[in-house]
Amino acid sequence: MSHADKDSMGFLQHLEELRWTIIWILVATTTGALIVWYFSDDVVVLLADDLMRILKRTLGPGNYDLHVFEVAEAFTTRIKLSLLLGLLVTLPVSIYKIWQFVSPGLFVEERRMVGPLIALSTILFYCGIIFAYFVVVKLTVTFLFRLKPPSIVTTVRLGSYVSFISRFCLTFGLVFQVPLVMAFLSKAGIVSVRSLKQAWRYVIAGFFILAAILTPPDVISQLMMAGPMLALYWLGYVLAKIFEKSQGTDSGLDARKV
Repeated sequence: MSHADKDSMGFLQHLEELRWTIIWILVATTTGALIVWYFSDDVVVLLADDLMRILKRTLGPGNYDLHVFEVAEAFTTRIKLSLLLGLLVTLPVSIYKIWQFVSPGLFVEERRMVGPLIALSTILFYCGIIFAYFVVVKLTVTFLFRLKPPSIVTTVRLGSYVSFISRFCLTFGLVFQVPLVMAFLSKAGIVSVRSLKQAWRYVIAGFFILAAILTPPDVISQLMMAGPMLALYWLGYVLAKIFEKSQGTDSGLDARKV
């Protein structure tokens, strides 16, 4: 068998493993969505009650119930919400399958770190979702409705609001993976720990500028937004430093072996 044929078989095997990884993730998410479907109506009620409290605090007394404008909107929204919740419930399984797909290309020492990294990645994703809903979504809703002219009637669409929350939660779940990305970039030699440490002043300025743009114009809101971002950056710096030290230890062991 020629070398090209071996490479072709290896590539096809990787594609097959990738296909099964995606299938496992889809099956896990669908199973989770079917389980949480029963509770999705209660979740919609909680979201509606929470929105009503935010709008009453922002706009004053009034009727701020969520509304549907299409025949199937309530049904399709519950499906979307169930899929999102199913993804969150089965997230550890999905992350494990992704790491399982990647692990054959890792060294032995790196494979030992897979377990802690899966746990850390899962925790960070959940923290991102919690931060998104309880901080970013509420600040953003408050800020946007404060800009509403008094003569405009407030009518919030159910599907639009659920999609609004879902985008924020998934986005910040991914954003909270930044420390792991920084650590892997450092391990791959793309960025250095020294450069991460030297850039901290620019990072702080950038985070506070971003917070000033995304949050209402008060110091508390900006601190609530920029603070966790800074914590993520320094966590990434610490992880990158740990990875750099482990890499130096591994290279020293290899040199002694030679």
